[in-house]
Amino acid sequence: MPASTLKTFITATVAGCLVAFALPSMASGDKTTPLTVDASFDAAAAAAKGFTIADNKALKGIKRVAVPVFAVEFVVADNVSSTTSGFAAAGRATSSLYYKLLGVGEADFQVITDALHQQFLGDLKASGVEVLDTAQVMAAPTYRKLLATGSPAPIKTDSTLMMSPPGLGIYGFARTGGGNSAKSKSVFGALSDMGAGFAAVGAITDTIQLGTELDASLIEVRMRVSFVQLNDDSKGFFGRLSSTAATSGRSFPSVDNVMIGVQSGPWRSTMTMNHTLTLDNAAFAEVREKASTTGDMVGAVAVGLLKLAIGSKDSSSSKELEVVADPAKYRDVVGAGLGSAGRMLVARLQIER
Repeated sequence: MPASTLKTFITATVAGCLVAFALPSMASGDKTTPLTVDASFDAAAAAAKGFTIADNKALKGIKRVAVPVFAVEFVVADNVSSTTSGFAAAGRATSSLYYKLLGVGEADFQVITDALHQQFLGDLKASGVEVLDTAQVMAAPTYRKLLATGSPAPIKTDSTLMMSPPGLGIYGFARTGGGNSAKSKSVFGALSDMGAGFAAVGAITDTIQLGTELDASLIEVRMRVSFVQLNDDSKGFFGRLSSTAATSGRSFPSVDNVMIGVQSGPWRSTMTMNHTLTLDNAAFAEVREKASTTGDMVGAVAVGLLKLAIGSKDSSSSKELEVVADPAKYRDVVGAGLGSAGRMLVARLQIER
């Protein structure tokens, strides 16, 4: 096959996989099946029916693999807002809820990510495939070229930290996704992820070249750790017409947004976990309302006086909560949950190959 034809074929195939991955997210939002991870959890059994696979050709006959991308995203802040229109002169109502994770940070996330990476490589070896050392991957010229198109870890935003083991960068499809906020679940959030994904399509030719250099199938891993589930309780037609708006949240650690991409020669497969793994809430020591500052109180009074002056019947409420983690328990609980997700990935790869 001529190089130009091959490139067109690869780009079209990967773009199709990307659309298949992104568009269901736009339609279904966060409708995944929750699974509780406890002492009785069986990762292999859960893996049998727990994934959506976009074309499994790249998964067949895998014998030698490398893991050039391994990204774990930790959500550290999240929010949800709801606005209703009310009837006639009833005025609009707005409710906002903000959560922030305290007690753990970048150092804890790095320890968890490094341990998970080593466990994942060990599980791959135990499943019967040859696994290249990370040093071999990092030494490949094309890998250095791919790193130039990505970002060094951690990638930090106001609400997330995306971690990777030392020496590995984050590029391609691992950079898409992120956050449980209403924005990330909206059509615009999904389209933003699609845009990042289409940008990654340009790296596919280099990814194939890397696989050729290493003589291996390439496995790119992405996972996410959340700490709160947020809800807009005024959703729906009648909810939007209400004179009151409501939001709610429940704090607990969870693992979701688990996906791997596998490149075997010109073939690429994506495997996305359909479950959210619900973890032990003992990882958190307390949930408390953020203390109001003098500035917060002065601002609230000023807004109230302004509404009174202009005769506005609009109402608004806002609450900020802090989830305080117990560092040692958080590392244990989240590490175990991510480990279960990793074992599910390896078990399903073993089934498919």
